[in-house]
Amino acid sequence: MRPLRHRWTALAATLALAALGGCTSDVLGGDGYAANDPVSAGPADLSGVESFYGEYGDFATLMTVMQGGEVTAEELEHPWVAQQEHVDIAADWDGTPPEYELKPPAGGNHLSAWQTCTGSVYDAPIVDGNAVHSMEHGAVWLTYDPELLDQAAVDALALLIQGRDYSLMSPYPGQGVAISLQSWGNRYQTDDPADPVIEGYLDGFVLNQRFNPELNATCSGGLSTDANDL
Repeated sequence: MRPLRHRWTALAATLALAALGGCTSDVLGGDGYAANDPVSAGPADLSGVESFYGEYGDFATLMTVMQGGEVTAEELEHPWVAQQEHVDIAADWDGTPPEYELKPPAGGNHLSAWQTCTGSVYDAPIVDGNAVHSMEHGAVWLTYDPELLDQAAVDALALLIQGRDYSLMSPYPGQGVAISLQSWGNRYQTDDPADPVIEGYLDGFVLNQRFNPELNATCSGGLSTDANDL
């Protein structure tokens, strides 16, 4: 996790390189969104998706106004959308994992190791703080309540994740809804394993540059353990 100024500089540099390559019209729409990004072009097309960015709409816009001094994280309704510290590298860390406003979480301060998210399907719960780090890298995390889905539904959901880089799936007992998809600052929940928005969310939010806090970060090489390995 890089300091805020460096993260926004990296995003600006990426867009600048695209412009130098003569592909600005392919990268940015007239309103500043990525024209080839279905969620940026029309997030309302995915009915029922919750956004936690308030009036700022997405991570990239929020970083712009924060860099301009117009707002601080503490002034946001959900400050965690702008909080990206690695709690376990602090000198005074007591070993307590980070707690989150949402369960499952959709962003916030987290652990320094990310959970491998290369279309990874975990058979047992994983640590929230590692999964949040994966979302910081641009991943979508699909969780399900094993008490609310049968094995056939779990297997069908796994087929949507397997082979899809920057995604991961794990059980989340007690989450209160059968299926929850979360990415940095956004969430979609449903009790229907055949809900078409599930695949639409994956297609739209995986590596969506408007909601990706850490561009060019990898999903490989992270933790591959779950609660069964403890």
